[in-house]
This record gives sequence, C-alpha cells and structure tokens, in this order.
Amino acid sequence: MRKEVVWAIIAGVTFGLVIAFGVVRINSTLKPKGEAIEASPTPRPNPSEFKITLDKPENEDVVNEDIITVSGITKPKSTIIISAEEKDYIVSSDDKGFFEKEINLISGVNQILVTDPSSQITEKLLVIYSSAFEENEGDRLEKAANKPKAYLGTVTDITDSTIQIKTTVSEIKQVSVSEEVVYVKTEPAIGDFIVAMGYKNGNQVLNAQRILITPPVTEPKITVATAKGVDVTPTKTTKIYPKASDLEDESQTVSVTTEVSGKSSIRSIFVLPSQNLTL
Repeated sequence: MRKEVVWAIIAGVTFGLVIAFGVVRINSTLKPKGEAIEASPTPRPNPSEFKITLDKPENEDVVNEDIITVSGITKPKSTIIISAEEKDYIVSSDDKGFFEKEINLISGVNQILVTDPSSQITEKLLVIYSSAFEENEGDRLEKAANKPKAYLGTVTDITDSTIQIKTTVSEIKQVSVSEEVVYVKTEPAIGDFIVAMGYKNGNQVLNAQRILITPPVTEPKITVATAKGVDVTPTKTTKIYPKASDLEDESQTVSVTTEVSGKSSIRSIFVLPSQNLTL
C-alpha cells in the first residue's frame, strides 16, 4: 500500500512539471526574441492645457463690503481680464502664474467673469454683496470654515420652517427660516426667484438670515477678444485704458463687448504695452 502511494505522488509531480515546462515553451515561442517590456510613459501636462484656477472669492460667497480681491493662478505672464457687473479690469499673472485684482461690486447679485483672452478660457463667479448682512461672530478659523453663502433659485415649496428652491441648474436646495430671518421688502411666494443668505449646516441646508426677492439671474453675454487698434470701434460710452490717446491703428488691444437686449457694444478697450507678448 505504501508503494502505491509513493508511486502516485511521484507520477503527480512528474505530470505537473511536464505541464509547466510546456507552458514556458509556448510563451517563449509567442514572444519575439529581444523584446523588452517597457513601462507606459507618464503623461506630462501640456502648457497649453493650463486653466484658470480661482482662489478667492468662492462661488456664491456673501460679502458685506463693496470691494473684494479676485485672485487665482494660471499660465505665467498671462493677461487676464476680469469683468464685473459695471466695469472691466486687466491684470497680468506673475512668473508663477499668480494674479490678483481688487474690483468693485454692486448691491445684490454680482456675476464675475475671469477670462484669458489668448486661450478664450473663462471662469465664472457669483458673489452677493449686502451691506446689511451681519457675519457671525467668531475667530478666524470658524469664519473660514463656515463662511456666509447664498442659495439662488425659484421657490417650489414653502412650509413654516423651510423654503425649497430650484436653482438655475435644476438642483433642489433647502433653506431653513426662523423668526429672526429678515425678508427684504416682502416674504416670498411659490414661483418667486430669491436670494437666500446665511450659513450652511452639515446637511447642506442654508440657515437663512436674509432673503431677497429679485429677478431671475441670467448669465451675462460678454465677449473678450484681441485685435489691433484699427479693427476696434469704440462708442461714446466705451472706456479706453490707460487713456483714449493710447489707442492707435497698430496698438495691440483687448476689448470687452457686452450684449444687452440683442444690441452689442464695446464696453472696454485695453491698450497693451508693446512688449506684451502673451497675445
């Protein structure tokens, strides 16, 4: 009996070795001689694919001052145009791509466009300015972690303690209201477009402090383009920077055109220094 077991073990081992040897031979015949296994190259970022990354303010921030700083990072030595509600601004990024610029806000909703004219890349911001909004007291860390924010949208449902809205991108958001909430002019009804300002809790419900009824927010039609001075035609209301006498036929310019009620007009023209090579 012992001999049969031993012979069975030997036979099994031999059979396994034969199969393993066959697999090795087949693989060696299928693989071309001298072929080396190469690691896939790690993709490198293409400088032309760099975007605009905004640092501050954040989208839907609520501020109680009419001057804010817009900052971010993009390609080094780039010309950036910041278009606010009533005025346009120009700034250049530094050697590391950082840029910042102080801009003025209007009361209420401010839509801000940050554009790189050379690549036609645009980032959008929505900031609400309310001089009557009172920020929560607390240290810097608390205020940084829970900054005042705004929810904007059309009212779809109202209860004693909650207002439900549908945003312009069809998201459903909840606004919590209490006896302390301040309604600007009047309380909202279903179908009204509102701006609710307050602080978000852990469930992303906005605990409102102020609620404003306003016309629906629509994206501004603004175009930023580069051209020579001879190809741009300013109007009586066009602002020319640094000054109108700098605009000549061979000037390199960046113009900001706005469209209102189907009519387009150049709002701003920036005359670039002759050494500017970003455009």
